[in-house]
Amino acid sequence: MKIKIIMPITQGVFDSHELAIARRYASEGTEITCVHLRKGSESIENQYDEALSVPGLLEEVTKAEEEGYDGVLISCFGDPGLKPAREVASIPIVGPAETSMLFASSLGQRFSIVTVVKDIVPLLEDNARVLGVEKLASIRYVDIPVLALEHEEKLLNALYDESLKAVEHDGAHIIILGCTGMIDVAKSLSKLLAEGRGCNIPVIDPAMVALKFLEALISLGLKQSKLTYMSSH
Repeated sequence: MKIKIIMPITQGVFDSHELAIARRYASEGTEITCVHLRKGSESIENQYDEALSVPGLLEEVTKAEEEGYDGVLISCFGDPGLKPAREVASIPIVGPAETSMLFASSLGQRFSIVTVVKDIVPLLEDNARVLGVEKLASIRYVDIPVLALEHEEKLLNALYDESLKAVEHDGAHIIILGCTGMIDVAKSLSKLLAEGRGCNIPVIDPAMVALKFLEALISLGLKQSKLTYMSSH
């Protein structure tokens, strides 16, 4: 199968790293390409950034289907353009926020999201409300902009602090990393939580959960319902 990962930002800083991690998690025989947008926003940290990204994203989704891809992963935890993308495409389109929140709901009583900055919290709250998840304990943030996430030690320390607060004060039993730029730190954070405070809880990397879910959809021959996501053309 062929999967295209679309980074819905105009910066290619995450492309090669996400592609390498995705290939590590992907099933044997899965071909993966990772691209970013030619027009849009440099990063997505609020509603305005998300709106700017949608036209370029839809172009890439349409192009992916024309190029023969079997499915698309929109690699941003805001799930920008997910619904219109499902309308313009007849191949399965997945978003990491929707997928990981539904996934987390099956693993425990309550989950918390630890995201990047305060500005994006209302957007994520709206997404959770529309999705109808009742197990969201809280949304916390590390106060690190998306384009500064490459400082892994600083990020991991901040994630640890906020995740502990989510567990001890908010009642979270699962942590979801609330930005796909936080890729490949879930296992390290899980280990820190277990060794530091005895918190043996799942830590979800949303991009990789979405990737494996997309592989499953393609293998099963499933995709979004066209009674929900009706084609506009």
